[in-house]
Amino acid sequence: MRQTIVLFLLPLLSACTTPREAFDQQDFDKAYKLALADLNKGKGGKEEQTILQQSLENILARDVAESRSLSATEKPEDWKAALDINYGLQEKIKEARAFLPGAFEKELYTLPQQAAWLRKKLYAHYFEQGKDNLARTAATGLKAYAQQAHGAFSKAYTYADPPTAELDSLSRVALKKGIVYYTVTTEAPFDVTYNWEINQVFSRLEDQSGGFLRIAFNDPLRNADCAIEIRFSSLEIDIREETGDEDFNREVILEYQTVTDTAGNKTQVPVYGTVEGNVYIITRTKTVTWEADVRVNALTPNCSVSSENFEASAQSVAREVRTSGDERAIPEEYLDAPKEQFIEEDDMVEQILEDLYEQIVRAYF
Repeated sequence: MRQTIVLFLLPLLSACTTPREAFDQQDFDKAYKLALADLNKGKGGKEEQTILQQSLENILARDVAESRSLSATEKPEDWKAALDINYGLQEKIKEARAFLPGAFEKELYTLPQQAAWLRKKLYAHYFEQGKDNLARTAATGLKAYAQQAHGAFSKAYTYADPPTAELDSLSRVALKKGIVYYTVTTEAPFDVTYNWEINQVFSRLEDQSGGFLRIAFNDPLRNADCAIEIRFSSLEIDIREETGDEDFNREVILEYQTVTDTAGNKTQVPVYGTVEGNVYIITRTKTVTWEADVRVNALTPNCSVSSENFEASAQSVAREVRTSGDERAIPEEYLDAPKEQFIEEDDMVEQILEDLYEQIVRAYF
């Protein structure tokens, strides 16, 4: 228990650390923050200014070395990390100089130079990476390389200062060359009368166009990469019936008898008896099932999807209650219960089509 209390108090004690205590513990980041906070609140004095400067000097020595080490690798993600460190140091110097005028003049000049060099290095890397991938697209006809090129050019924009006309042009070329075109058609058997509904739902596939994907519905494309045909089977309708019955009995007043007492007074006395009734319930379940067979014809190597089969169904339950015997024995909920009807088949088909549409969108788009 004592150990638990000590562990609980440690964060509280740490939260109360002064700038001097943090500095003496060589927690320079915390010392810097605490000293800066005190100075911003008007609570700090000469000591806080000294701690602020000395803490930042130690932070600079540590982080500049780390930034240089990262920038010397062959990994652009390390260069990005080095640039982030540089920006963080520049922000700290800006904050500190509000209370230390004239300090860190050298870093105020060298850090932006280092940042500019890193930005230029990152820009050159992604620009060349984009051009290389565009060249691969031209050599192979694979649009995936163009998509990668566009991604590289997008990263180059981050570090361009300012973006060049060449970068703008190459980025547009990569976007155009990276677009994959799908043409989608639907087909249903003659006994299916829902062709209009099918077209209404699946024409929305064109709304999935965007980025590197373009979809044309029931519109042949000369430059299509994928030809997708959605073939609907005949509707399968299954109606199953279940029955069940239950007997009920209840004690009720059957009649009243007149009873005369010794004084000649007459009284009506109820005569009780048990009545019986039966409830017969027919439950019909209608299930409508529809299959869609998606057939993919790869017209170019840029079609990477494959054929699949999808199925969706909808159910409707209708209950019919029949009673016999003495109604007084039957619970009220069963008396005059309306005969339920199935949901309209058109509504069930609409639900199924929406389900199939969502399945196909998730699978392909």
